[in-house]
Amino acid sequence: MKVFKTELPIQNVLSLLKLNYRGDTQLVLKNVAEPAEATPDSVIFWEQENYKDQVVASQAGLVITTDSYAETLGNRNVLIVEKPYFTMMQLITLWLHLDSGSIDYRIEPTSQVGEGTALESPVSIGSNVFIGANCKIGKYSVIEANTVIGDNVRIGQNCHVYPNCTIYADTVIGERVMIHSGAVIGADGFGYLLLDGIQQKIPQIGNVIIHNDVEIGANTTIDRATIGSTVVGMGTKIDNLVQIGHNCVIGKHSILCSQVGLAGSTNVGDYVYLAGQVGVAGHLSIGDAAMIGAQSGVASDIAPKTKMFGTPAREATHTMRIIAAEKHLPDMYRAYLKSLKQK
Repeated sequence: MKVFKTELPIQNVLSLLKLNYRGDTQLVLKNVAEPAEATPDSVIFWEQENYKDQVVASQAGLVITTDSYAETLGNRNVLIVEKPYFTMMQLITLWLHLDSGSIDYRIEPTSQVGEGTALESPVSIGSNVFIGANCKIGKYSVIEANTVIGDNVRIGQNCHVYPNCTIYADTVIGERVMIHSGAVIGADGFGYLLLDGIQQKIPQIGNVIIHNDVEIGANTTIDRATIGSTVVGMGTKIDNLVQIGHNCVIGKHSILCSQVGLAGSTNVGDYVYLAGQVGVAGHLSIGDAAMIGAQSGVASDIAPKTKMFGTPAREATHTMRIIAAEKHLPDMYRAYLKSLKQK
């Protein structure tokens, strides 16, 4: 259950989201919940038939559901919509925005801010935050406790950096970017050159550029470029525990799921989906709107709008045929051995 700071009258919901409502016009909501834990001031959603018993038995004050399911709920308070889950997310987004107006924007006395750094008021700087010299933090941004920000970093408006993040020098971050705990942005790329039997470090003097509306998951690492920039495009969402190597360029509105690993200088297009544990070799290109299945190994360029799966990654339906055939291999092998004995 998520209890919000701001109480939300149903009339406010209706005026902002323009939805079809049936029920008590004086209803006031205080939280979002699962059906089993809901209270009379909770809102829940119902989109799948197999949740019927839980929803009917719940005490939720408001149910977001479809017209067909609404009939099952009798005289209860319902918002009747085509896509209940999507509407629920709209409502939560609205509620979070209302709650953000109650943020106590303040700079904790235990934080340190370097010379020449500009903090656009209002901002929130948490306990033990360190911000280097000549940085700029946009208004309404929140930097939570124990985060370290290097010199010459630019962070736009309405960003949220959660606790214990590290943002190296020269990183550029757009607006409405969310960076979750433990993320490291701008660490050195993994570059070495073997000379005379010794791995010599290649200096990494580039930076990281993160465009507007990006979300970066917990403990994800994005390496700075050797020369130039590692780039994450507008609206791209990156899950926890993702590794993005130096000089990678990721396009707009792509999805990188947990434990994806991109070797250096990989180019990922717009609207690309990389499922969990996909590994991509360096200096490759993945075209716009391509989809790569979980645990795939990408060792060659991927054309736009293709669906790939497997290691090595092949066209997804081809890989599925191979997997289906594998279960017959023991019988095929026994038949082969039998044929040898008969000769």
